[in-house]
Formats: sequence, C-alpha cells, structure tokens
Amino acid sequence: MKKLKYLVLMVIPLFFLVLTGCSKMSLSTTKKEYQADGLVAVVKGKAANYKKLTYTVNGKTSNVAIDEGHFSISVPVSTKDQNVRIKAENGDKVETKLVKVKKAKALQSYLTFAQAYNYTLLSMGQPTDQLKLIAKDGMFTHKKADKTEWYYNVQDNQLMGIATKFSYKDLKSKQGQKNFATDLMITSKLLGADGKKVLKDFGKQTKNASKNSTKTSMSQITSNGINYNINLTTNEFYLYITKY
Repeated sequence: MKKLKYLVLMVIPLFFLVLTGCSKMSLSTTKKEYQADGLVAVVKGKAANYKKLTYTVNGKTSNVAIDEGHFSISVPVSTKDQNVRIKAENGDKVETKLVKVKKAKALQSYLTFAQAYNYTLLSMGQPTDQLKLIAKDGMFTHKKADKTEWYYNVQDNQLMGIATKFSYKDLKSKQGQKNFATDLMITSKLLGADGKKVLKDFGKQTKNASKNSTKTSMSQITSNGINYNINLTTNEFYLYITKY
C-alpha cells in the first residue's frame, strides 16, 4: 500500500508536467520576409495556446484572427520596407516574431492619377464617379455609379496598386462589358500602359479560361512596365494592377 501511495504521489506531478508541456504557447511564421501579392503582402503563420494575439506595423496595433491555429495578416505594401511585430500573450508569458514586408514600386503619384482620372471622367460626362484627391495611407474602396468597386492602396501619396472585381454575370451583358472595357482603358492610359493590348490579351485568356474550369488564375499581362494579374473564383474574377 505504501509503495502504491508513493507511486501515485510521483505520477501525479509528472502527469501535470506533461499537460503543461502540451499547452506550451507557440508562435511561428512561414517566412522571415514577405513580398507583395496583389495590393498586399500576406504574412502567414501558426499560433497555439495564447489568450491574445496581435500584430503591429507602422505604429498601429491590430488583433489577429485565428482559424484552427493558423493565421494570415494582410499588410498593404509600401515604397519602404515594413517591420511587422506579431505578439502572442498568455498571462505573463509573451512570445513575439518579427518579419519584414519588402518594399515595392509605386504606379505613380496618387494625386497625379486622381486629378487625371477625374478630368477624364468629367470630359466623358461622368461627374459622379470622381476620386477623392487626398487619401490617407492604406486601402480604400471607390464605388462607381455602375455599382462596380475599385480598390486603391495609397502610401505616402504614392499609388501602390489598383484592384477590382467583376462577376461573370455582368460580363455577359453588353453594358457590363462596356463598363469593364472603359474602366480598364482609362486606368491603363493614365498609368502609361497600352489599354487596347491589355484588353485584347485579357479577352484571349478569358476565352481560354472558360474552357478550363479548374483554372484559378491567368498568366500575367504586362504593358510598359504595368502588370495585370487576374484570379478566378466560381462567380467572379479579381484584377490586380501593379508595377512590382
């Protein structure tokens, strides 16, 4: 009986020690440096046994969403390298990871683009679709009268990238096709790209993509240093315009 009691007293502490080891807080990222993917750089990683998870970039701290221990953080790219500090907390225990988001090339000055864009729309009799001339650092959405949405990444008054999405349903209509073609031509011209060539290449790739239901992206289209990347989903496609 004494031996049994002795064994129990020895095993119980070891049992709790194992539990403590299993619940050790951990934090990791897939890379130390991340590059632009569209308008943002996506920092990915894993976190376990934390009570609070945050990230800080450019002096701003935000909470991190977790999906079964995995997380992803979208950081709008800039013309400068950015340090991203990820912090996991559990009581007085703290673990941090520091990763870098590498700098990218700007399309052009945002103010220059916005002024030229607004002038073009005014000359076309579309005063309701004007872009704001002053934009804070970060991403913002521009909703047009035709209900399409365009997304802009502006950093230090530099236009880093433009994105939009169109549904396949809209592109099946003549008006939808016209809206997309007009927007793409205007944007391309203002950025110094050949809009006609881009639209022609886009048409070819769209036709080929419709024959392959498993494709999720198209080949990059490049014109005068401006890159066009397209991702496909079940009901719509996303277009990203960048210079990196």
